[in-house]
Amino acid sequence: MVTKTQRTDDTVQVCFYTEAMPEAESVNLVGSFDDWDENAHPMRRLKDGRFMAIKRFEANSRHEYRYLVNGQMWINEAEADSYTANPFGSDNCVVTT
Repeated sequence: MVTKTQRTDDTVQVCFYTEAMPEAESVNLVGSFDDWDENAHPMRRLKDGRFMAIKRFEANSRHEYRYLVNGQMWINEAEADSYTANPFGSDNCVVTT
């Protein structure tokens, strides 16, 4: 799930939430906003088993992203704004602000 909040400084705060993954040890938010750095945005585990991360973007921007679970498995957001093919034969999620 992704939630968006318009800020007064013409940015949008985006909260990224995974589905509950009690078996996951770690989840990282990875995307075009950080040159696909797999370690730049570790997500925080919530009590209900989901993971979450918060990013702030300029309004009217577009970013591709995925979640990296345990440093090995890539998963997508089920409720992304859209999806786009990547060069690895799968899709990236897209968030627009």
